[in-house]
Amino acid sequence: MATFLLEIGTEELPASFVPGALAQLEARVRSALAEAQITAETLKLFGTPRRLAVLAEGLPERQPDREEELKGPPARVAFDAGGRPTAQAEGFARKAGVAVGELSVRATEKGEVVFAVRRIEGRPVTQLLAEQIPEWITGLEGPRLMRWADGDLRFSRPIRWLVALVDSEVLPVEMAGVSAGRTSRGHRVLHPEPIELATAADYPAALTAAFVLADPEVRRERIRTGIAAVAEQLGAEAAVPAALLEEVNFLVEWPTAVAGQFESEFLSLPAPVIKTEMITHQRYFPLHQPGDPEALIPRFITVSNGDPRYSELIARGNGRVIRARLADGRFFFEEDRKQPLEKFLGKLQSVTFQESLGSVAERVERLEAIALWLCGHLGLGGEQTRLVARTAHLCKADLATQMVYEFPELQGLVGRDYARLDGEEPLVCAGIAEHYQPRNVEDDLPASLTGQVVGIADRLETLVGIFGLGMLPSGSSDPFALRRAALTVVRIGWDTDFELDLVEALGFTVELFVSRQLLKQPADTLLEQLCDWFAQRLYGLLVERDGLDYDLVLAVLGAVDTGYTRRALANLRALKLRLDTLVAARKSGLLAQIYETAVRVARLAGKAGIGDLTLEHFDAQLVADPAEAALREAVQKFAATAEAAEAQEDYPALLGALGELAPQVSCFFDAVMVMVPDETLRTNRLRLLAVIDNNARRCFDVTQVVMAGGQSDNDPIHPKVRHG
Repeated sequence: MATFLLEIGTEELPASFVPGALAQLEARVRSALAEAQITAETLKLFGTPRRLAVLAEGLPERQPDREEELKGPPARVAFDAGGRPTAQAEGFARKAGVAVGELSVRATEKGEVVFAVRRIEGRPVTQLLAEQIPEWITGLEGPRLMRWADGDLRFSRPIRWLVALVDSEVLPVEMAGVSAGRTSRGHRVLHPEPIELATAADYPAALTAAFVLADPEVRRERIRTGIAAVAEQLGAEAAVPAALLEEVNFLVEWPTAVAGQFESEFLSLPAPVIKTEMITHQRYFPLHQPGDPEALIPRFITVSNGDPRYSELIARGNGRVIRARLADGRFFFEEDRKQPLEKFLGKLQSVTFQESLGSVAERVERLEAIALWLCGHLGLGGEQTRLVARTAHLCKADLATQMVYEFPELQGLVGRDYARLDGEEPLVCAGIAEHYQPRNVEDDLPASLTGQVVGIADRLETLVGIFGLGMLPSGSSDPFALRRAALTVVRIGWDTDFELDLVEALGFTVELFVSRQLLKQPADTLLEQLCDWFAQRLYGLLVERDGLDYDLVLAVLGAVDTGYTRRALANLRALKLRLDTLVAARKSGLLAQIYETAVRVARLAGKAGIGDLTLEHFDAQLVADPAEAALREAVQKFAATAEAAEAQEDYPALLGALGELAPQVSCFFDAVMVMVPDETLRTNRLRLLAVIDNNARRCFDVTQVVMAGGQSDNDPIHPKVRHG
């Protein structure tokens, strides 16, 4: 068995490029091997700032032989009446590379046809790999690729060397003017000499000997344990954000954790400022008191890629850098604190949010109005409303501070700390910071009531304003993060006990913009777009995050009926109960029992074009069959049960009543013809079925349910939650 190595040596690659490039390289190698019917026992990826590499062990020396079946002419033209081959048969045999006697005849849908089976000899693995390597390299994608030499190759950084080996054999590969060989490179400082690889299998050990930990997993663990060891020596704990650890991992080849320090006087700065300086700007790991991430100490850890013997010098140099950064931060802080946070609100008049929507100050005024409306809508008390109003009033004030101007990622956090220093109440301070949450996919929802309400108001204002200008996201372009904004509102409404009517909240916000003449499209059209947008976000949340069956989500959310979707968005708590009921009914088998009957009823009522009807629209004088009379009595009982169940949000009772009704509906279908020629009689019977369907729809739309072997009319990945 053979071992294959490909190493692409480069100038220092961006840390963000390497993980994605390695994933692409692995996918391309696996795909190529599978297509060639070659199996590797192991496939390992290596990546550092200076190299991308793949090592495949246990490869066969040759591709396996295979057989290929070729379809030829019809048998009637390939052989004459005596069974002798014609010119067509001989020509087909030559083309297939087989003797005429090896041809076979097989019956097909189009009659008897001639076939040939030819044997294709497997090629040496070295040839296949040499052909594939250039395609793998040129196919790597990433941001800001450039041409570094003559030719069409676009890459993140210039390629300086290539290693392409199968065991000890060098593969004939050339890219960007660089010919593959067996010479790799070690650490730029600790081992500048070239490395001659005798065989591909020598690669990991040879690089380790040259002070390069090429395995990202090994290197990551060394960084993690090194940080923990240094922190323990200092009697502290380190903050190790996953994103920072991943970035640092691809900035170094031979990591060494080094402790640095700064003057304790800088600890008077808000902790988020110090952390941002360290994590975002310097790639340092902050240290804090054990068990208290906010109790920072004047120490930090940096991960060096240099000579460990000079760690003390490295620590001093990094200490000087962070002192300068913190000194700047202290200057901004002291300048900001010359006035209370509320004074910065006046400066928001000169800060533009969006040209057609006015200044940030105008946006805050709208946000305050929405937040106050939400307080009334949610039934909050006077004290809670006062705290929410104060939070909404101050939530954007820090955008005018020097600190946030310098560190935009601290918006909200600076406001929280400044508000705390001003003596604002704890819930106001918390809400100022939390209303931005979640800031990223790993972040939590707001924990405070003030953060939740103001967070909803903030996002409703953004969504209505940007949608109202017709600036809808397209494809992957979403500059105002409207998808995340709607998803956050949905998450807060779904994951909390809020009785939030999204349709009414959107309607109030739309009217607010109408009153200020800020919309560029009709309010009704805008509200319809927004309801559709929120329904899609809710669908994604329930299917992708919560793992619920997509058809059950569509059944309660509505897939083709705008009114049904709006009703769902108007009561998220009831929607949750309806969905729980359907999930339980599917598990218990009740849904399967009622499915066929309910679908038949719904489709007949739907095709008839009959809207929301009650039994008052059914003419009992036209009943001529005992089965119809019995069903009419049963429907009257079912309708009363369904109405009461919806009022009490007792959806299991509604579904249970539908289960009891199903056998009588089946008897009705067996005994009575619905689609009779008599239009009056036909319409009357359809009205009775419509009453059943309308009451069933208090819980769910049965036409969206998919039973085993069925298929929904809606795309489970990108459903149509309404018809435009």
